[in-house]
Amino acid sequence: MSFGPPPTPYNAPAPDTRPGPPPRSGRRRAAIGAVAAVVLVALAAGLWAFGTEGAGGDSPPDGRPVAARQAPDDIRETVEKRPPTPEGTAAVSYEETLRTVGQNVSAMGTWATDKVFAKSFGNEIRGFRLGGPEASETAWRLALPGPLCAVTRHVSVDGRTAIAYAGDGTGEGAGADGQPDGDPLTRPCDRLAVFDIDTGKKMWDMKLAGAGSSLAVNVTMTDGTVVTAWGEGSAAYELTGGKRLWADTDPSACADEGFAGGPDLLALLSCGDSADPTYRVQKIDPRTGGAEWTYRVARGVQGVYLVSSSPAVIAVAAGDVLVTDLISLDERGKRRATIRLNRDHQVLDCDRTFSAVVESCGAVVVGDERLYLSEEDHIVAYDLATGRTAGKFDAPAGGEMHPLRMSGEQLIAYRPGRGLGRPDAVVALDPESGDETLLLLFAGGAEVGALDDPAHNDIVYEHGRVFFAARTVVGPYNEGEVGGTDQVAVGVESAG
Repeated sequence: MSFGPPPTPYNAPAPDTRPGPPPRSGRRRAAIGAVAAVVLVALAAGLWAFGTEGAGGDSPPDGRPVAARQAPDDIRETVEKRPPTPEGTAAVSYEETLRTVGQNVSAMGTWATDKVFAKSFGNEIRGFRLGGPEASETAWRLALPGPLCAVTRHVSVDGRTAIAYAGDGTGEGAGADGQPDGDPLTRPCDRLAVFDIDTGKKMWDMKLAGAGSSLAVNVTMTDGTVVTAWGEGSAAYELTGGKRLWADTDPSACADEGFAGGPDLLALLSCGDSADPTYRVQKIDPRTGGAEWTYRVARGVQGVYLVSSSPAVIAVAAGDVLVTDLISLDERGKRRATIRLNRDHQVLDCDRTFSAVVESCGAVVVGDERLYLSEEDHIVAYDLATGRTAGKFDAPAGGEMHPLRMSGEQLIAYRPGRGLGRPDAVVALDPESGDETLLLLFAGGAEVGALDDPAHNDIVYEHGRVFFAARTVVGPYNEGEVGGTDQVAVGVESAG
């Protein structure tokens, strides 16, 4: 199996080129198959310096919700434990072959539970079994009439997540024969659904009222609630059952650009002239749509992204189109600190061109007191209260290290080998002690190497497994060739 260059950046449907939305009120109304994965213990001892691997004593509990009191429809927060052995073996290998020159297929959704890994490709989502004799076999397929156009990385405690997709076009504007009208890639993104990752069954599915002409939709989840925005409106629905909680479709001076979910819910609003807008960030009550506080971003900022809802952190492009600063906010929406960035040496993953995603900067991980981002050959921590550096974790000489997510009070990070004569590794880092615990060790090879850039691909660690997945799968460059990238996703788990 051969691989071409890494996947291109996230390729969402083309943006709506109509004039900006009419002004609206900011107030809401209720209404490895091929992976060479087995690694000798000698590699761990001789080829990689693991610091104080295994130090820190107690292992956190198994991959279950942090707090037993979490409700089934709360947003999942899992704490990982050290696996029986760090030696890795293939858990999932998903490939697709493209033969049309210049064809790019969106693969924007990547999710996992302890039982199933789910991955989107075009207008289909496939679930793969994890563990046991049927591992990596297809557990289910969820076919949609049109392509996915928005997803959220958030998953509920009971394993549900939300998507938006283009409907079949058989409503208003459909052809006389009742068949889908127009190119599916340019059909409006007008359907919202919640599905169960373990079974592939849609729990509910509905048309987004008012989104009939929009190609750009934003979807997120907070505890018990799914929230969506489509440029000219926004709405929230109960995660269980799909009952609409509120909607905002009235014209106003400010428009909802999108939302960030998780423990809390943030909204990004753009106000005034669409060619030179000003921005506001609001904390929203997900049950009513009411704003609990508003932070007004300084004039002259060219772009704003929502990094984290709790603690609240935003990224801004101040006087530039690229992110220049990260800003932490307190529980009342007041600025706590500004972190000025060295853009040439830091991985942020904020800007996804032609996309409605505002809950981005996926390569920045935010904990209760610090945020973490990769910078050359180490991960640097910043204090959210002061904006000052608060320590760093070094990769071995010549290597890289990327933060993936928090696991309780520890940071989970990925270290690629990338031809340095060392295996890939996933580790848990203790910000207080500096201790490191080895979680997985594996020789990823070309399959992982094509998917391990966190700025262009999804890297998900969940329930003791790490998954590398494309956001876009690229077709061949020349007639008669197979696609430059045919590996959609690869997963690795402990061999123990």
